Amino acid sequence: MEALKVKNNIDQAIDALSLPSAELLEEMQALGIELPDKPSVSKKVDLTTINSTVLTTHLTELFLDKNKLLKTFSEFSLSEQVALRAFLYNLIPMLHLPPASIIEKMQQEGVFDVLIGEQDKAQAVKDKIAALNAEKEQNKLNAVKERLAKLSDTPKQCADELKIARVKSNLNKATSQTQTAELIDIKSKIAQLG
Repeated sequence: MEALKVKNNIDQAIDALSLPSAELLEEMQALGIELPDKPSVSKKVDLTTINSTVLTTHLTELFLDKNKLLKTFSEFSLSEQVALRAFLYNLIPMLHLPPASIIEKMQQEGVFDVLIGEQDKAQAVKDKIAALNAEKEQNKLNAVKERLAKLSDTPKQCADELKIARVKSNLNKATSQTQTAELIDIKSKIAQLG
């Protein structure tokens, strides 16, 4: 997974340099506008005299440390940085990277940062567990809220039904009282006639 970390470090270092895009450079070149070419002040090193193991160790250390890489890149002139970007982007396909779809999936699921060492693996696991626990607690809370909502609707529904029963009872009483009064009235009329 070092290849992922190297690619990520290169991308971040180059982004931090805020270099002009390739399209802008082409347009500038077409108009005859050149980048100021002030060579970097770094000392020239004869690579033929350096043991390949030492060189590999230094390069590995450099490319695996984002801050060292950015510091090193920023020491170059603008034109050298542009050339370095083109050179590195031509070399990136040689890194043994997983397919872009897998990288994207790893980023979505939070595994990418762990693999490139940006996030402590133990902390990532703790964060994942905390997120799952929070989701579980939220689900429990939602279930309790739902049950309470149902219970709060039940007394209201019962109260409404009780009111309806009272009204019906009062209507029946009123009807029977009215009927009783009418019966008394009819009986009195019958008694007068009879």
